[in-house]
Amino acid sequence: MKALSYTYDLPGSASFSDRGLLGYTFGPLRQKDLDFYYIESRKGHDTFMVSKKITRTYYILSGYGHFTIDNHRYDVHPGMLVEVPPKVEYSYSGRMTLIAFARPRWFSGNDRHTRWNPDVVQQESPGPPEPERWLTRIARFKIFGKSPVGAYRYLNRWRRSRDRSE
Repeated sequence: MKALSYTYDLPGSASFSDRGLLGYTFGPLRQKDLDFYYIESRKGHDTFMVSKKITRTYYILSGYGHFTIDNHRYDVHPGMLVEVPPKVEYSYSGRMTLIAFARPRWFSGNDRHTRWNPDVVQQESPGPPEPERWLTRIARFKIFGKSPVGAYRYLNRWRRSRDRSE
Protein backbone atom coordinates (compact mmCIF):
# COMPACT_ATOMS: atom_id res chain seq x y z
CA MET A 1 0.00 0.00 0.00
CA LYS A 2 1.36 3.40 -1.03
CA ALA A 3 1.70 5.92 1.80
CA LEU A 4 -0.11 9.22 1.33
CA SER A 5 2.04 12.32 1.03
CA TYR A 6 1.19 15.13 3.41
CA THR A 7 4.07 17.43 2.48
CA TYR A 8 4.93 19.30 -0.71
CA ASP A 9 8.31 20.63 -1.85
CA LEU A 10 8.77 23.81 -3.86
CA PRO A 11 8.74 22.75 -7.54
CA GLY A 12 12.13 22.75 -9.27
CA SER A 13 11.02 25.23 -11.91
CA ALA A 14 8.53 28.07 -12.05
CA SER A 15 4.94 27.14 -12.86
CA PHE A 16 4.20 30.59 -14.33
CA SER A 17 6.02 33.82 -15.02
CA ASP A 18 5.19 37.33 -16.14
CA ARG A 19 7.39 40.30 -16.88
CA GLY A 20 7.75 41.12 -13.19
CA LEU A 21 7.42 37.83 -11.31
CA LEU A 22 7.96 34.08 -11.02
CA GLY A 23 5.37 31.82 -9.45
CA TYR A 24 5.30 28.26 -8.20
CA THR A 25 2.18 26.14 -7.80
CA PHE A 26 1.98 23.44 -5.16
CA GLY A 27 -0.13 20.41 -5.67
CA PRO A 28 -2.48 19.18 -6.75
CA LEU A 29 -3.68 19.46 -3.19
CA ARG A 30 -6.26 17.20 -1.60
CA GLN A 31 -8.43 20.26 -1.00
CA LYS A 32 -10.06 20.33 -4.43
CA ASP A 33 -11.24 23.94 -4.10
CA LEU A 34 -7.86 25.50 -3.11
CA ASP A 35 -4.73 26.57 -4.99
CA PHE A 36 -1.53 27.58 -3.16
CA TYR A 37 1.22 29.69 -4.79
CA TYR A 38 4.71 30.87 -3.85
CA ILE A 39 5.48 34.10 -5.75
CA GLU A 40 8.77 35.94 -6.19
CA SER A 41 7.87 39.44 -7.36
CA ARG A 42 10.75 41.37 -8.91
CA LYS A 43 8.56 44.28 -10.06
CA GLY A 44 4.98 43.06 -9.65
CA HIS A 45 2.15 41.61 -11.70
CA ASP A 46 2.30 42.94 -15.26
CA THR A 47 -1.45 43.54 -15.60
CA PHE A 48 -4.44 44.65 -13.62
CA MET A 49 -7.10 41.97 -13.55
CA VAL A 50 -10.59 41.12 -12.38
CA SER A 51 -11.54 37.63 -11.23
CA LYS A 52 -15.02 36.26 -11.97
CA LYS A 53 -15.27 33.89 -8.98
CA ILE A 54 -11.92 33.48 -7.22
CA THR A 55 -11.02 35.14 -3.91
CA ARG A 56 -7.25 35.53 -3.63
CA THR A 57 -5.45 35.97 -0.32
CA TYR A 58 -1.80 37.08 -0.29
CA TYR A 59 0.62 36.95 2.65
CA ILE A 60 3.80 39.03 2.36
CA LEU A 61 6.79 36.98 3.54
CA SER A 62 9.49 39.53 2.72
CA GLY A 63 10.06 42.75 0.82
CA TYR A 64 7.93 45.81 0.30
CA GLY A 65 5.46 47.03 -2.26
CA HIS A 66 1.84 47.93 -2.75
CA PHE A 67 -1.45 46.51 -3.97
CA THR A 68 -3.83 48.64 -5.99
CA ILE A 69 -7.34 47.33 -5.33
CA ASP A 70 -10.41 49.05 -6.75
CA ASN A 71 -8.24 52.13 -7.57
CA HIS A 72 -6.97 52.47 -3.95
CA ARG A 73 -3.30 51.97 -3.13
CA TYR A 74 -2.35 49.87 -0.07
CA ASP A 75 1.31 49.79 1.01
CA VAL A 76 2.37 46.34 2.23
CA HIS A 77 5.27 44.92 4.23
CA PRO A 78 6.26 41.55 5.72
CA GLY A 79 3.61 39.99 7.91
CA MET A 80 0.65 41.64 6.16
CA LEU A 81 -2.30 39.76 4.66
CA VAL A 82 -4.17 41.08 1.62
CA GLU A 83 -7.55 39.71 0.56
CA VAL A 84 -8.87 40.41 -2.96
CA PRO A 85 -12.51 39.44 -3.56
CA PRO A 86 -13.93 38.49 -6.95
CA LYS A 87 -15.19 41.18 -9.34
CA VAL A 88 -12.70 43.80 -8.10
CA GLU A 89 -9.84 45.12 -10.26
CA TYR A 90 -6.40 44.78 -8.69
CA SER A 91 -2.67 44.39 -9.23
CA TYR A 92 0.45 44.53 -7.10
CA SER A 93 3.87 46.12 -7.45
CA GLY A 94 7.16 45.84 -5.63
CA ARG A 95 10.01 43.55 -4.77
CA MET A 96 8.37 40.96 -2.51
CA THR A 97 8.09 37.28 -1.72
CA LEU A 98 4.45 36.26 -1.31
CA ILE A 99 2.37 33.21 -0.67
CA ALA A 100 -1.11 33.22 -2.16
CA PHE A 101 -4.24 31.17 -1.71
CA ALA A 102 -6.96 31.03 -4.35
CA ARG A 103 -10.43 29.72 -3.58
CA PRO A 104 -11.90 28.18 -5.66
CA ARG A 105 -9.00 26.94 -7.77
CA TRP A 106 -8.02 28.90 -10.85
CA PHE A 107 -9.90 27.92 -14.00
CA SER A 108 -9.59 28.98 -17.62
CA GLY A 109 -11.65 32.05 -18.42
CA ASN A 110 -11.80 33.28 -14.82
CA ASP A 111 -9.44 36.24 -15.05
CA ARG A 112 -10.01 39.28 -17.24
CA HIS A 113 -6.91 41.42 -17.75
CA THR A 114 -8.00 45.05 -17.92
CA ARG A 115 -4.84 47.12 -18.38
CA TRP A 116 -1.07 47.08 -18.03
CA ASN A 117 0.52 47.78 -14.65
CA PRO A 118 2.74 50.84 -15.37
CA ASP A 119 5.06 49.91 -12.48
CA VAL A 120 6.01 46.76 -14.41
CA VAL A 121 5.36 47.43 -18.10
CA GLN A 122 6.45 50.62 -19.81
CA GLN A 123 4.30 50.70 -22.91
CA GLU A 124 4.21 53.37 -25.60
CA SER A 125 0.54 52.96 -26.46
CA PRO A 126 -2.04 52.86 -23.68
CA GLY A 127 -4.71 50.19 -23.56
CA PRO A 128 -5.39 46.72 -22.25
CA PRO A 129 -3.18 43.73 -22.98
CA GLU A 130 -3.73 42.02 -26.30
CA PRO A 131 -7.01 40.10 -26.15
CA GLU A 132 -7.28 36.43 -26.97
CA ARG A 133 -7.24 35.64 -30.66
CA TRP A 134 -10.66 35.17 -32.25
CA LEU A 135 -9.82 31.56 -33.12
CA THR A 136 -9.06 30.78 -29.47
CA ARG A 137 -12.35 32.38 -28.39
CA ILE A 138 -14.26 30.32 -30.97
CA ALA A 139 -12.53 27.09 -29.87
CA ARG A 140 -13.54 27.73 -26.22
CA PHE A 141 -17.11 28.76 -27.01
CA LYS A 142 -19.82 26.32 -25.86
CA ILE A 143 -23.57 26.04 -26.33
CA PHE A 144 -25.33 23.86 -23.74
CA GLY A 145 -21.91 22.51 -22.73
CA LYS A 146 -21.02 21.47 -26.29
CA SER A 147 -18.56 23.07 -28.66
CA PRO A 148 -19.85 24.17 -32.09
CA VAL A 149 -16.33 23.45 -33.36
CA GLY A 150 -16.77 19.81 -32.31
CA ALA A 151 -20.10 19.65 -34.15
CA TYR A 152 -18.51 21.15 -37.25
CA ARG A 153 -15.69 18.58 -37.14
CA TYR A 154 -18.20 15.75 -36.70
CA LEU A 155 -20.31 16.91 -39.66
CA ASN A 156 -17.19 17.36 -41.78
CA ARG A 157 -16.01 13.78 -41.01
CA TRP A 158 -19.51 12.46 -41.76
CA ARG A 159 -19.59 14.35 -45.10
CA ARG A 160 -16.15 13.04 -46.10
CA SER A 161 -17.05 9.44 -45.23
CA ARG A 162 -20.27 9.78 -47.25
CA ASP A 163 -18.35 11.23 -50.23
CA ARG A 164 -15.89 8.29 -50.14
CA SER A 165 -18.69 5.72 -50.15
CA GLU A 166 -20.35 7.20 -53.26
